[in-house]
Amino acid sequence: MSKNLTLNIEQIKKDKDGLDVLSDIYIYAVLGERVSDEDLIRFKWYGIHPQEGSKDLFELKIPLPLGQLTLEQIKTLSLISKEYAKNSLNISDEQKVELKNLKIHDLPHIFNLLHNVNLSTIFESGHNVRSVITCPVNGIDSTQIADVSELAQKLNTAFIGNKNFSNLPNKLQIAISGYAEGCALGYTPEVSFNAHKNEKGKILFSIKVIGEHLGFVTPSQVVNTARTIAKIYKDFGNRDDIEESTFEYLVGSWGYMKFFDILDSSVSFRIKTDDLEEDETVGKQPRLGINESKIEGESYIGCIVRNNNIGSTGLEKLASLLEKYEASKIKVTHKGNIIVLDAKTKSANEFAKDLEKIDLNPFS
Repeated sequence: MSKNLTLNIEQIKKDKDGLDVLSDIYIYAVLGERVSDEDLIRFKWYGIHPQEGSKDLFELKIPLPLGQLTLEQIKTLSLISKEYAKNSLNISDEQKVELKNLKIHDLPHIFNLLHNVNLSTIFESGHNVRSVITCPVNGIDSTQIADVSELAQKLNTAFIGNKNFSNLPNKLQIAISGYAEGCALGYTPEVSFNAHKNEKGKILFSIKVIGEHLGFVTPSQVVNTARTIAKIYKDFGNRDDIEESTFEYLVGSWGYMKFFDILDSSVSFRIKTDDLEEDETVGKQPRLGINESKIEGESYIGCIVRNNNIGSTGLEKLASLLEKYEASKIKVTHKGNIIVLDAKTKSANEFAKDLEKIDLNPFS
């Protein structure tokens, strides 16, 4: 992309923040007018993308909070897929689901349905802080150092929908893991926090920027550290050239030592650099098949999804099996697979065999 296009995008954001386009979405839905090029860019802040090859259809990408879906949410997504998206629904490798073939006048109805089951598309895309990435079996795997659910929720609360972080030079992705080695994401998040335990048994989080370990903070310092990193990027990131607008470019142009010095001087506490050594092992892989949960009487079942376009029919079949086996929630992994989180151990084998029949494969 050219510098001129970048400057135009910056001007578009100055003219109207992407977060403020929601009312226009509803106006377009009522009036049926062609969406302007400027608003098409702003629509991304709400997960709305023009469908390739069509001027009248849209795709909607829905980030899943901590990658999780409840039974009620699965049923709602199946309904939306059937009623508004011509039965399309794709499971992505970014802990998101994607709907296609949507018409502009249906978007308010879809947003209302999502809102009713605590799903939202805010900050799915655009120049903002994205929904935090976590490990799929966080909270139920006995081998993890810490359950980071509460911290992940606090990070999402701090950033998602916050206008202070809705106009960054480009996107910023944060990940948090309860494992020292982090999660095997297949890509490097801009910022990640991985749990460690020092010699005294105290939990600390390694700060990594573009995969490089900078130091350690306590759990209570994680959110403040993340906010400070985002603010540094907002204030100093390049806005003149799209090729140089990324967080990675900012860190690379400064060097890790300068970035650390600015970060350390911008927080009200000292970032620890000598408490323990950083673990350089390969990220923790999500488990396939039947695995024992740390919750008594429960197991979790990891399934490979052969066809990620699962559609409304696939969701309906999954919902039926969850009800049959008295399970209530799943997680989508970073490879677009599915983990049933709360299968009853006594019926896990039968459950897994039935999942295989609907092409969710625990035994592959």
